[in-house]
Amino acid sequence: MRVTDVERTDSSTRVAVRLQNHPHFWVMVSPDTRLLATEDTTQQYKLIGTENIELGSHIWMPESGQHDGVLIFEKVPASIKVVDLVETDPADIGNCTYGIHLDEQATLVYPDILKYSDILDKGTKPSEKWTGLDPRRYEDLKFYDKDGMTHIRGKITDYSPKYGVSTFSVRTKNDFTDEEKVNVGDINPDGSFALDIPLAYPQFDYFKLGDISKNLFLIPGDTLNIATCMTLRLDPEKGYVPDFYGYEGEADDVAVINILTDSLFNRYGLNSLYTKYKVEKTDSMKADTYKRSEQLAALLDSVCNDLPKFLGNVPVSVFAKDMLSIAAIGNICCALEDIQMDFSYSKGDRYEKNEDGTLSFVEGESLDETVLLKPWLKHKDLIYNNPVLMCHGWILPNRWRFNSQFRPSAMAAYGMEAVPGSLAYTSSDDLTQPYTIDINHLDSIGLGNCFVAQSVRTVSLIDNLHSIDEPSSAILKRHNRLLTNIIKHNEYDGLNEILMDEYNNFVKDVMIAENQIDGKEDSSIMITDSSEGNVLAKIIEPYKGNVLFLDFWGIGCGPCRAGMINQKPLLERMSDKPFKALYIADVDQNMEACKKWLSKEDIKGEHIFVTGDDWQRLTGLFNFSAIPFGVLIDKEGNIVKTHYSIYEDDPLLKKALEE
Repeated sequence: MRVTDVERTDSSTRVAVRLQNHPHFWVMVSPDTRLLATEDTTQQYKLIGTENIELGSHIWMPESGQHDGVLIFEKVPASIKVVDLVETDPADIGNCTYGIHLDEQATLVYPDILKYSDILDKGTKPSEKWTGLDPRRYEDLKFYDKDGMTHIRGKITDYSPKYGVSTFSVRTKNDFTDEEKVNVGDINPDGSFALDIPLAYPQFDYFKLGDISKNLFLIPGDTLNIATCMTLRLDPEKGYVPDFYGYEGEADDVAVINILTDSLFNRYGLNSLYTKYKVEKTDSMKADTYKRSEQLAALLDSVCNDLPKFLGNVPVSVFAKDMLSIAAIGNICCALEDIQMDFSYSKGDRYEKNEDGTLSFVEGESLDETVLLKPWLKHKDLIYNNPVLMCHGWILPNRWRFNSQFRPSAMAAYGMEAVPGSLAYTSSDDLTQPYTIDINHLDSIGLGNCFVAQSVRTVSLIDNLHSIDEPSSAILKRHNRLLTNIIKHNEYDGLNEILMDEYNNFVKDVMIAENQIDGKEDSSIMITDSSEGNVLAKIIEPYKGNVLFLDFWGIGCGPCRAGMINQKPLLERMSDKPFKALYIADVDQNMEACKKWLSKEDIKGEHIFVTGDDWQRLTGLFNFSAIPFGVLIDKEGNIVKTHYSIYEDDPLLKKALEE
């Protein structure tokens, strides 16, 4: 149910609503439906009449999936400005509409969202003619910036904490170093939200806010301003979607790319390629896979030929047009990877269980990669020698590492060879042999030592380094040889720079582990067991005179760790202010792992560990059961706010610093 209008009369409160469901499905409005004052739910106003709605009966949806009517309630006093519409239980968010502003003609205020016409109205012609994406513009990998930061700001127009949604998340991935983060931000009571996110290069990332999920294109250094609402409408193709979702502010690159991506996908039918080109598991699956490969290659031809016509005269930057091309090309390439993966899972080599419970290797079918890739080689440089295609998102780099074309490249980075007659690989003493196998294979299928092969080797070695729990000189010796082979075959200097940064960190870990150099000084503080009344005082007393941000965390909490990393730039900018961040953890929850992670990530602030009993006292004092959990404390030691998420422009933080 969506409220479309409100009218106060001398005798009643009239609420116009739109009922929504799939065509030919029914909905029902309960006779118990009522209005509750948002601030004081004891003030309730009964439903006394309807127009075009029969209470307690099935209301069947027409083809539009919508049915309009009016609910007439008892008169709500003028002193009450905001009410909730409750059909049954106030705690059941599925049957409630929160935050209805009675004195506003339109209960849902649509912000001024950027439109395609705003892009065209910029009035500036392209500075240079754009004839299509040229991968040579990005072969130096200058788009990669390991210290980049992107910014998300937003407002949910009709937000209420009663919806039960208090956070949003953005999943990011550095596919050059195989590091994934789920960045979590808080939604403020007024519906505003903000989050600064570490980002090594421009990329499409997964954004999740309640029932809203989107692939956002984010750029290091840029800010994306989002405007949306909690109210949902029924879209025939997408199901329930927000009444509105869009972007505010200037029509800069990050906004333009996000606005035009949907138009681009609709133009070329790129939203559901997997479904359209899916190959069923049948006796003809191999032949059907080749056919689908040809069809996808033909689609790529068509899109690449049309993109200059579609984007050529749009007054946006060459970079924006290139990134939009990446969105389209990447989706088509993902579809090719998916049909290969489906064939491998359905028809490829596998193990089958015998009657006695043992497993036997069964040799399956394999695709002829020369046949599969032949229609794609026309665009070899656009796909396989195109570094900026990494910006499409994590799926392509993931598929490349595990598909048959580049699996030998990944294994060469590990110094591994395939074991004949099995799915296994074994470590090779001759580390050059896996490379010989890999290069010969790539040459035979027409790809050669392309960028994708080089990036797969690079990220595979980095992933191997990250997975080593106990660094040692013996491991380092072997990895020196692996590193030498990769650098020898890498023709992209940018890949070697990324690899060497990660390798140098590993060397440092080895030297620390073997006491050849000192690690970072352990500056963490252990608070001894306290009585219930003074545990908080013992923690904050040494920092009196500073505004304090208490962040309760644990090593097993991904959002906690992501939040602490996100806060690093903020702490640096506030280093000259009377402010301290206190990161507090339970000593019983793997303190050594906490310290190791804090050192590795170079987390600033004060690192405090408390006993298990004191942790329980603190959870009781602040009434929290889940982490991360934040508290803001002023210079005098007074609690300003619990359930606090810190951000630089927060009025509470500014006020506390100024007092």
